[in-house]
Amino acid sequence: MEEITLLRLPNQLQIAYQPVPWSHTVSVGIWIGAGTKDEEEGEEGIAHFIEHVLFKGTKRRTGRQVAQLIDALGGNIDAFTEKELTCFYMRVLPEHLPQGLSLLKELLTEPLLRPKDIEVEKSIILAEIQNLEDTPEELVGEIFFEALWDGHPLSRPILGSKESVKRFRRSHLVRFMRKHYVPERTVIAGAGSLEPAKFIDLVSRHFGDWQNRTNTYERSEQPPIPSPSLRFVERQTEHFYFTFGVHGFPVTDPIHYPASVLDIIVGGGASSRLFMEVREKRGLAYAIGSLSAAFKQAGFFAVGGSCSPSESEKVVKVIAKELKRLCQNGVGKEELERAKTQLKLSIVMAQESVTGLMMRLGRQIHYFGKPIPVEDIVRRIDQVTADEVVSVARKLFGSKFAASLLGPIKDSEAERLVAILNNECQV
Repeated sequence: MEEITLLRLPNQLQIAYQPVPWSHTVSVGIWIGAGTKDEEEGEEGIAHFIEHVLFKGTKRRTGRQVAQLIDALGGNIDAFTEKELTCFYMRVLPEHLPQGLSLLKELLTEPLLRPKDIEVEKSIILAEIQNLEDTPEELVGEIFFEALWDGHPLSRPILGSKESVKRFRRSHLVRFMRKHYVPERTVIAGAGSLEPAKFIDLVSRHFGDWQNRTNTYERSEQPPIPSPSLRFVERQTEHFYFTFGVHGFPVTDPIHYPASVLDIIVGGGASSRLFMEVREKRGLAYAIGSLSAAFKQAGFFAVGGSCSPSESEKVVKVIAKELKRLCQNGVGKEELERAKTQLKLSIVMAQESVTGLMMRLGRQIHYFGKPIPVEDIVRRIDQVTADEVVSVARKLFGSKFAASLLGPIKDSEAERLVAILNNECQV
């Protein structure tokens, strides 16, 4: 793979580009350094709302014209909002890149934000919130952050609440965008078939005149303090849904590598300990797995799944037993190598997609300030030892677990399940 070009324009906007000789398309992402955690009290869900409503039209195009142009370019222009980032991205043929960049520039800097469009979008977002509330596995995952980091901006749901969304007005959206949608907080990452000089020239031509504002938001970020608690939704579902997790490490902490290996060993594949013990050996659950993830200032490690309500106590006890056994007895050589191979493959596979390359590049610039060569990542994974994995496991699982639970049980039973895990997992 060819070298990555990284530069900063006079307006402080960063551009990162990786040419891909075998590709016939170009993938571009405009990464805004703002997400759910940048919302103030009363603004819950506004970052996600803005990402949606910008497609309703600009000062030059109606919403219908925006949609028609997106389809004319191949239909591969979209956006998403995360806890810390918002990304507007596209994958187009090289000859369509100028039009695509022009459209994205309009969406970000010349949005119409008509009150009637805002009201229409409210209905759409309210339906999206309702859909999440009607999907138990998604709802449990969302309220887990409240159980782990209650009160911190990272604990807020990306969609916001029905109450907060109903309150949004044009002035609220404009104020948020003036604070956060500025070039000094933006990275434009790309990968694909164009020569670097041509890509840089096109991006500079379209975004070089984008100006920062004097009232740009100055953040004083405080890392979340773990406040593990229980969030329980009593609902007459056929299954019992659960997420148990602990406070982890920031994405910039090197310990993130052994934590990722630990994740695969615990619940990341068909040969993982929880999958084998909970599902294959005992048949206690259909869905069981783990997740290690990280943000700029903190991370988390979680175990989640679903089972029959009558089997919930057995499942929790097996989870506790397996986590404790790993901390006490360590990790086998073959098990460690399998996990490292899985992790390396997932990273290398992303290199085979221009969109995957663009996504990794955009995140790396935001979190690390520079691209991290995939060779360096693979080398660090190879260096992970069994002792490192066990050390991380002991740090994580020695903490009190937060829990989000949903199902046809009572409050007292939910509290008892969390107590079982916290008591029986202690090493």
